[in-house]
Amino acid sequence: MRIEQLQAFLAVADTGSFQQAALQCGVSQPTISRQIQALEADLGAALFHRSNQTSLTLAGDIFLRRAKKMWQEWQTVHQELLELHQGKQTELCIGAIHSICTNFLPALLPKFCHQFPLVQLRVTALGSDRALKVLRDGLVDLVIVMNNHFTNQIAGLVSHTLYDEPIRLLMAAHHPLAQLPIIPWSDLRNYPQVIFKDGYGMRRLVEEEFLRRHTPLQAALELNTPEAFRGVIRESQMLAFLPESALSEAAKDPLLTIRDVMDNDQSSGLRRQVAVITTGDRLAIPPIDYLFKLIVAQSGMNLL
Repeated sequence: MRIEQLQAFLAVADTGSFQQAALQCGVSQPTISRQIQALEADLGAALFHRSNQTSLTLAGDIFLRRAKKMWQEWQTVHQELLELHQGKQTELCIGAIHSICTNFLPALLPKFCHQFPLVQLRVTALGSDRALKVLRDGLVDLVIVMNNHFTNQIAGLVSHTLYDEPIRLLMAAHHPLAQLPIIPWSDLRNYPQVIFKDGYGMRRLVEEEFLRRHTPLQAALELNTPEAFRGVIRESQMLAFLPESALSEAAKDPLLTIRDVMDNDQSSGLRRQVAVITTGDRLAIPPIDYLFKLIVAQSGMNLL
């Protein structure tokens, strides 16, 4: 059944005339007749008694009750989709890694709210893997996460790299390794590590790096916020790899020390890329397209 067939049926039922129904629908009478005939063929029953005064058959009367509900549903969804593509959605959901929620989004979200005052923003701090999953499931509209090879395996995504940053080693100021200006990678095997929980891109990156160097990783504790990392590291001899953007507060703390890790007189090269990701169809929606471009522009300003 096609929507124009449903419209033709309701018009004939309303006017009692194929000719009047054609005028109401803005088509010719033969077109209305063909649409009704096709609908009757699909349903396997005559819907109208053809006479001077067209009237519903028993099958037509039964179908009319359902047809009115179907037409109303069509009208409703058509209006909702129209409003969606006009930028009239009621909320926009963002999933982002913790450092982005803390250091990057606060400067630009007020600009979005000023541009789209009727759209409620919802921001949720998530690990990169979890954020990509909820984007695939349609639970968020846009994510800002660590770029990795998994994002290239998902069809329909639109991604823009925002920045690239080094990953450095956080330790307590009283830690034995704090006496060294640069930490040899081989020394890491002697100390336990605080790592991100499963589902975070940082955890996978660190695990892969230890594995690549054939160095055992002593994962002593799992956490998921920079604040928690600082608190634990401050009071222990544990170490933690964290991205530079998550270390701004740690750099001000006299009880904490940040060091680079070297291997054979070369930097460890441990870095991460952060990207904003959405789906191609969502970029056709004005608020999402505006926010995506705002995030990209903000990343350029941060690099100046």
